[in-house]
Amino acid sequence: MKNKFLKLGIWCLILIVLDQLTKYFVHNYSQETTEIIGRFFRIEYSQNTGVAFGLPVPYTLLIIGNIFLMGLIIWIINKEFDLEQPIGRAALILILAGALGNLIDRLTRGFVVDFIGIWSWPNFNLADAYISVGILLMIVFYGRIKRTTDEKLVK
Repeated sequence: MKNKFLKLGIWCLILIVLDQLTKYFVHNYSQETTEIIGRFFRIEYSQNTGVAFGLPVPYTLLIIGNIFLMGLIIWIINKEFDLEQPIGRAALILILAGALGNLIDRLTRGFVVDFIGIWSWPNFNLADAYISVGILLMIVFYGRIKRTTDEKLVK
């Protein structure tokens, strides 16, 4: 059991490091817009002081809310999903890595570095992509990774 959590932690750490390295590079060396595929796909630096899509929220509330939501998501995933399933573990790793990656930005910079621009969608970063893919995995594979009632009673 401890070995599984160690592996989860290592994968989560790898994804956080990748997220932080990309943000560091863009923040320090590439604040000009670089079009990769015209205006459809570009590297475009922006600072997000709010929540999703830049919606404004007071900083203290944002930090407390972020920590609370991470705890809630961990609890729900642990209670409702079978972490023996690789998809369940992947969803947990992606969501945690994304939430922690953005929390690190908020605590160290006071904002989240966003840099991936696709069409007219608001800019985002790897952490945002991790969270989105993790949630998508939970939704799409819900039937395969949901704990049975018997498993819930044992927990």
